[in-house]
Amino acid sequence: MRLRLLERVRAAVGGKKRGRSKSDDLLGSLERHLALILNTRQGSAKTVPDYGMPDFVSLMGRGDLDGIRELSLALTEVVQKYEPRIHGATVSYSPGREESGVLEFSLSGSVEIENQKQNIFFQTSVNPDGAVDVKK
Repeated sequence: MRLRLLERVRAAVGGKKRGRSKSDDLLGSLERHLALILNTRQGSAKTVPDYGMPDFVSLMGRGDLDGIRELSLALTEVVQKYEPRIHGATVSYSPGREESGVLEFSLSGSVEIENQKQNIFFQTSVNPDGAVDVKK
């Protein structure tokens, strides 16, 4: 299990929270980092110009299957590139709330915790304003 650097420092200074497993810690770390990656627009990190999501607001307005496929592919590529703790990351469209302008996707893959592979699943919602919500 690997937490991000600042999370490891925070845990060392503050001590580990009681009752939390390594799996819970890792899933929380992944959820926070995915939200950060998916809510960062490409070009805003000067040292890594392609970090984050491309501008997809125009795709949101279309709501057609080609736009949804492009968005799903973009989500998959960004997660695969910038969240190396997730192996075999795939993003798939979950139809449901399109009438409200929200597009929902499921993100799945696996992580290694204490030398064991564990499947993971996150629900990802892309709001009409471009904000991305990530939940375990």
